[in-house]
Amino acid sequence: MTYTQIPLQHISRLHDGDLIHITGIYTRDLEHAVLTAGDKRLQLIGIPFTYIPRQQARVEIWGRLLQGKPPRLHVHDARPVGALAPAPHPSDIGKAGDQLALTVHVRCVGDDQIATTPDGYIYVLLGEELDQRHYSIVGRVISLQPPMLEVTQAVPFTQVAPFTRDW
Repeated sequence: MTYTQIPLQHISRLHDGDLIHITGIYTRDLEHAVLTAGDKRLQLIGIPFTYIPRQQARVEIWGRLLQGKPPRLHVHDARPVGALAPAPHPSDIGKAGDQLALTVHVRCVGDDQIATTPDGYIYVLLGEELDQRHYSIVGRVISLQPPMLEVTQAVPFTQVAPFTRDW
């Protein structure tokens, strides 16, 4: 599965649940965030995984389309228009024994470490004990039922608002 790059004006042609990549102006208020392009608006659910856009920023944003009245986008991640990273691609799930490189947010639930990818896939982490924050990790898939990953390398990072010329 890949993200379909499409103008905001054409999202009505897509199906509920499609993965999309769109460009527009990001705005937010106390209740929600919205992406606009011309006279079209798309309500955003959630926040981007690695990049927090500033108010009125031109962004590329991607996620899962939720068709309805009005349509909404369950946000996976975003980047400034023209930036090369992060790249819009679904997380690799792999199979037992595979080595994976993933971007994740780690949190602790009871005694378990839980890693969530930008597109919402969840792994129970084994091995190295990690703080609750974002990481680039490498690990080996132990099982998919439940999804378990043995961490072999973890590099922490923070959510950023990268410098762009329009700041």
